[in-house]
Amino acid sequence: MSETNLQDWAGRSATATETADGERAARLATLLGHDGDPAAPLFPLGHWLHFSEDDVPMSELGADGHAALGGFMPPVPLPRRMWAGSDLTFHAPILPGQTIERTTTIESITEKTGSTGRLCFVVLRQELTADGRPATTDRHTIVYREATSVPDGSAAKPPRTDSPAPAGWDWSRSVRPNEVMLFRYSALTFNSHRIHYDHPYVTEVESYPGLVTHGPLTATLLLDAFMSTHPEAAVTGYRFTAKSPLFANEQIHLVGRETESGTHELQAIAPGGKTAIAATVTTKN
Repeated sequence: MSETNLQDWAGRSATATETADGERAARLATLLGHDGDPAAPLFPLGHWLHFSEDDVPMSELGADGHAALGGFMPPVPLPRRMWAGSDLTFHAPILPGQTIERTTTIESITEKTGSTGRLCFVVLRQELTADGRPATTDRHTIVYREATSVPDGSAAKPPRTDSPAPAGWDWSRSVRPNEVMLFRYSALTFNSHRIHYDHPYVTEVESYPGLVTHGPLTATLLLDAFMSTHPEAAVTGYRFTAKSPLFANEQIHLVGRETESGTHELQAIAPGGKTAIAATVTTKN
């Protein structure tokens, strides 16, 4: 990789505008198992339903289904990409019908070498306003990595075996995202990344054992579980880091506990007890 070339993209900014869509927000509520109200404020992560990065002509999509790199995003020459995490601050709710303006700045581009080979981390800082007032700051990280070898035939495997809910948490909830939920979330966010719906591709090309559950979907399920158990709390911040992937039809334990007043530790735990997502929520009661 040429560091000089990639660093030319650092500091670039782009601004886009959309109208907050109450119907889309209501469909997310339905996906989460709630009654959807098109007039209700957007879920704190509801801006992810807007400004899809894959909303480009078919001719501008890469082999993985994502928008090809080299336009606004740096042309990282590593073929695999994942959402590594976000650090969000919520300034004010977004209401249906409001004009949302998002300014995205490429904050940093960092190349590293890990146990799986070369990695590149791209940090995007997104500032969102609703009708001109600050609404959400979302600093999110994308990681790019090298391709892995695929066993002869396919890397497909059945879902991992369920494991008991872990002890030591204030609350827990279990979910099992399936192919239909993954499809619906991809449709809501206009996410065309093939790892979430194309089983031959994800197992024979990217060497995963099955369809990958979206990191943002798991992060949404985790925050929704917290909000359902703390209906009186006003969420002011949410930070999460993806530790390991989850796959369709696997049981996920969503757990949380208060670490100090107004701060809660959350985790999404994979079969076998491994942490898939580690998160922190801050609240104003």
